[in-house]
Amino acid sequence: MAIYALSMAKKGGRYPDNRTALLWTLGCAILSFVGAGFLGFAHTLPQVNMYTHGTLVTAMHGHMAFWGAYACLVLAIVTYALPNLTGRKLQDTGMNSFAFWTSNIGMVAMTLAFAIAGIAQVYMERRLGMDFLAVQKEIEVHFLGLILAATLFTVGIIAFIWNFIRFGLPVGEVRR
Repeated sequence: MAIYALSMAKKGGRYPDNRTALLWTLGCAILSFVGAGFLGFAHTLPQVNMYTHGTLVTAMHGHMAFWGAYACLVLAIVTYALPNLTGRKLQDTGMNSFAFWTSNIGMVAMTLAFAIAGIAQVYMERRLGMDFLAVQKEIEVHFLGLILAATLFTVGIIAFIWNFIRFGLPVGEVRR
């Protein structure tokens, strides 16, 4: 699905008037494949799930799957529809591009932080038999990376919202 979406965007033959909406759509295809497809499949195999169920590996899969499959799709629709509905030309601004890249890089970094902490958690709890609270103390350094990544993600979402608020109320004719 992700490769098909990328190839169709490339072979489309026309330059889109709203590149940011196309970016969000392609991001949806790629990140939902990674989060829901690849990580979901790998995480729910019975031989793996018996170790990873209820750990930060679940959080890794869940964050990327929700972001890719649902949130990116909603943001693509908002980025495409709002300029058409309001008559404001705000689709291809630098702020929109900044919002796309910072939020997606932040989410990928969050997923990586969850992955590293989750794999360490699984090893220490399930293989070494350590107590849950002792493991949490050992992996808390990974949560600093998680907080930094979540901050980057939040900056991207605030930039996305700010891009639509800064132009004020809709003016002009609505395109039909």
